[in-house]
Parts: sequence; C-alpha cells; structure tokens
Amino acid sequence: MAEFNRKPRILLVGGDGRPSGVPRHILHLAGALQDVAALTVISDKDEGGFTALGSMPVRHKIISGLTRRLSIRHNWRGISTLLDMLKSEPADLVWIHARLQVLVCRLFLAFRIWKPACPVVFTHHGLPYGPGYHPVIHRICKALERMLVAICPPQNLVFLDHRMAGEMAQTARARRLARHRIHIMPNCSDLRPLPSEKTKGIKRLVMTGRTGRQKDYDLAVRLLAELPPHFYLTLCGPGTEDAGFQSDIATLIPQNVFERITFTGPLLDVRQPLSTADAYLLTSRYEGTPIGALEAFEAGLPIILRDFDGASDLVRAHPCAVLMNSGNLPREAERIVRMLAVFERHSKTLPSEIKMVWQAKWAPAIFSRNARALVRSVLRSASDPVVMPDCIRDAPKRHQDRRKNAAGHVPIPPPCYTTGAPSAENGLQQ
Repeated sequence: MAEFNRKPRILLVGGDGRPSGVPRHILHLAGALQDVAALTVISDKDEGGFTALGSMPVRHKIISGLTRRLSIRHNWRGISTLLDMLKSEPADLVWIHARLQVLVCRLFLAFRIWKPACPVVFTHHGLPYGPGYHPVIHRICKALERMLVAICPPQNLVFLDHRMAGEMAQTARARRLARHRIHIMPNCSDLRPLPSEKTKGIKRLVMTGRTGRQKDYDLAVRLLAELPPHFYLTLCGPGTEDAGFQSDIATLIPQNVFERITFTGPLLDVRQPLSTADAYLLTSRYEGTPIGALEAFEAGLPIILRDFDGASDLVRAHPCAVLMNSGNLPREAERIVRMLAVFERHSKTLPSEIKMVWQAKWAPAIFSRNARALVRSVLRSASDPVVMPDCIRDAPKRHQDRRKNAAGHVPIPPPCYTTGAPSAENGLQQ
C-alpha cells in the first residue's frame, strides 16, 4: 500500500447494537483511533451499545439483520447487505469483530466471494469452541476453524491474550496458523472514577451480560440461594428485563431468594450498579477476556468467577478473588463469605491494590497504544507483504515455522509497540 498523506479510512464491523462486550470494545477502539483515522462503524440499529459514538467524529452506518437470530432470512439479509457495503465502501483497513460476521466474512474470503483491496483484521473475542460449548457446536466450530486457517488467504487474526492464540495454534496446527499474522491485543475498561454507594448490612453481588446459555444466570441465582439472607444479586444486561426470563428464574429458587434479585435490563452505563456492588460475579460457561471483569478490577471490587477457560489467569492477577467450582455451591458460598470478610477487614488497602493491577494491564492508555501499534503494523504489512515485523526484536523476519507439537506457541510475535510504519505520517503515533 502506498504511503498515506491523509488519515487511513478504517471500517469497524460489529453485530447488534445492544450494550454488550463487542460494542464496548468497538467504542474503546473508536476512542483510541478517532484522532488518527477516519472511522466508520457498521452495526445493526443502535439499542444503547453505540450511543457514545454521537460524541465522536465517527460515521455510524446501520445494516438491519446483523443481530443474530434463529432466522435464515434475517441473517442472510444482514450478511448480504454487509457484503455489498464492504465491496462499495472505500477503506484502507477493515476490522471485523462480531462472531457471526467474523465467521461469514472469513468464509467469503476462503471461497473468493469477497476480494478486498485492503487488509482485513479479524478479532476473536473468544474462541468459538472449547469447554462450556454444546458438544455439537464445539465439534462443528473446531472443524470450521481448522478449515479456515488452512484454506483462507493470509489474514490478520487478533486474540485477546496469548492463551487463546496458543489454543488456536494447537487446534489448527501451528504451522498452518503461521501463514497468518497473529496479533495479541488485550481488552480494556474505562469506567472513570467511581463513587461508592454501598448499603450497610447488605452484601450485593453484581453480574453483567446478556441473557443466554453462555452466561448461565441459572447458576448465579442458585448460588444466591446458598448465601446468607443479607446477600443480594443484581443482574444487568439485555434480556434480564424480560418477564419470561424472570419467570424462569423464579422457578429455580424460593420466593424469598427471588425477592433479593434486582433485574436492571440493558444499561447504557454500568457505573451505577457497580458503585453499589460488594463483589462482581460471572458464572459464564465460556468467555474471552470479559470486559465486565476488567471493570471490576478498575472499580477495586473482589471478583467471583466460574472456572471457564482464562478465568484462572484473572483470579491469579487479582488480590481478592474466588475461582468457583459449580459442582459444590454450598462450599463455594462459604468461600465467598470468607473472602468478603477478608476484603472488609482490609478495605483501606485492597481496593487500591486491585486498581493498581488494572492500571498496569487494562487501562485505556495501554489499549490505545496497542490499537495504534496494531494498525500501523497491519498497514506496514500491506505495503510489504513478504517481510513480517518481529516486534520483540524490532527487526524484520519471515514467518516462523511452528510444528503441531509446538505446545501452543504463538506463530508470530504480537505486533504491540511497533515502530512507525511507512503510513504513519498520517498521525498514527503512540
């Protein structure tokens, strides 16, 4: 790609517009890149997830049908319209995020239905297979990933951590994955200063995320039933306001436990419920790097995580956390009570220690530097597709040959903190 004398045009492709992890990640990207690139966000209609774009110099293009539904007609309408827009919209880089759109656009590339004239980046916000998935979905998605890694033209694949990249290397064979450029770019959170509004005598757990099998809200309310009566639970996210969902929850627990649950529905800002929280709870069957957990770090809260892939990494980094085994809820309830008693005894020091971990790993400044470095690296590779940057040694080298038994090593070092690319004159500076 020729050198830029203007801001690069970047398309950020999401799915639905409800408040959730992917829209928040795209908002973080927009905030990091808005001063150095001409951004266009593509999504389904805004239902609160992209409201913040109104305060940014970012175009927002709506495509009906990008929200996942059990409707072939609905999904095909959204995907076909998206394909037409990707073919017609001028861009120097296309960055695709939502799981369905990532899968379908990679299939378009594999079968040469879409032949973009610019580099394309795909972010895996979580591996589409693994523990916690339905066994049939696990097998289908694992086979699809192996096929796509093997037959797709070289792509830019972004993972939220080295663990996910290593697991993909083992699944798809590291040698095949080495055909592609692998980037590691962790999530971030951006709550800003958060006042505490806790109620004396009450311990409130807060859980965020849309309803569905993944989050397993049933486990969360069954855990509440094992906790003492001064424990309360706030469930936040799209679907929690639905009367049918609440009726299903009511059948799982006694009425006096149900009365200790607050259902907020989708929230434009999670600051209010987190300000009332004594701990953050996440009972997901599977996750990538959940932004809700990072927000708990930023808020200085204890965390209680189910043992999904990657949860142990977050718990090890946290000064006051519980990694929960869903098979023995009475025992886990006792552990949670003890943990919160420890947190209360050390309430003058532990919140600051938790926030320091967030500041070192997931602060917006770090995310912004990584996002700009990744864009520079991708644009550089587009102008020199043969030589790949080795970002650890800061010198060019060709793809590494990692064998299947490479124990999950990442095929290419992550392009974080790279030096300026030939196209960096447009302002893509750290």
